[in-house]
Amino acid sequence: MSFASPKKYFDDRNFPRGFHRSGDFTRAQAEILESLGTVLKALHEGTQEPEDEVEAHFVMVCQGKEQAVTDIEKAWTLYLSALHRKQVYFTASSAAVTDGVSEAIDTDD
Repeated sequence: MSFASPKKYFDDRNFPRGFHRSGDFTRAQAEILESLGTVLKALHEGTQEPEDEVEAHFVMVCQGKEQAVTDIEKAWTLYLSALHRKQVYFTASSAAVTDGVSEAIDTDD
């Protein structure tokens, strides 16, 4: 069986409220990530070898050699793009943050 995973996957660092509540994924995609994410991550990182052609195609997608076709591949590529999206934070302070560098805002005219 492809992508057999013994435990659920949670990415509390990047999605502390879970995949379902992040707003980045559909319910089906969130379920795929939660139920298969452990195996998908291992295949993506190369710490687990593919067991069949389906998993081998997934690895090819991760390497950028193939296009995502299945719902599992599409969910994982969406997850990766969500990880790399630039975060914009707004604060009520008098400093603007640009790419992690604080710049003072001159309010004197």
